[in-house]
Formats: sequence, C-alpha cells, structure tokens
Amino acid sequence: MREKLKELEEKAKAGDYTAAMNLAEALKWGYYGEASPSRAMALYRACTAAPSRALAASAWYNLGVFYYYGLLDEKTDVRLAFDCFMKSALLLPGKEALSRLADMYRYGQYVEQNDSVALHLYLKAASA
Repeated sequence: MREKLKELEEKAKAGDYTAAMNLAEALKWGYYGEASPSRAMALYRACTAAPSRALAASAWYNLGVFYYYGLLDEKTDVRLAFDCFMKSALLLPGKEALSRLADMYRYGQYVEQNDSVALHLYLKAASA
C-alpha cells in the first residue's frame, strides 16, 4: 500500500495532475493507511491549475467540500466553500457543484435565501 502512495507522489511531483488528484483523495480519506487532510488540501489547490477543465473543476469542488464541512481544522467557512463551488460550476457545470450551490441558496448559507435560484440550480444539476 505504501508503494501505491509513493508511486502517486512521484507522478504528482512530475506534474501528473491525475495522479495528484488520486493522491489527494487517498490522503483525504486515509486510503492506503495514511490520512493527511492538509496535504490533500494542498494537492487540490495545486490541481486547480490543471489544464483539464474536468480536473480543475473537481479540485475546486473538493476544496469547497473541505471548507463547507471544516475537514481541515473543523471550522467551516461557507464563504470560501461557495466561492470554490462556484468556480467548479463555472469550469464544468457538474451536478455535485451545482447541487451544493443550490443547497446554499435554498438554506441561505452565505447567500441570501432564494428558492427560485435554488430550484434553477437543482434543475440544472439534474440535467448535467
């Protein structure tokens, strides 16, 4: 298992954004026996610059999850989460980021509560 982490680390250091995303996921959840939310977050930040819109959008979404749930320091920051989900949705309007944004509008988290915007985003997410 350590070999897989080492392999991903080497590829990530060589500029392989897919490997960096896989390594971040492994470190976020403790796959292969090692959890490091701070390293995972740093990798996601680096991957926001990926030339692939899909990888960059996924990186922004995962950063948003960190801020929304306080995965790094147990302090939530819905403003930063909203910004990350918005950047993800602008790069690639996927159902995950759009659904998170819809939830934030539905419940008035960081933004003014707005059921019309929430419904629009939920419908857009459903068709993504």
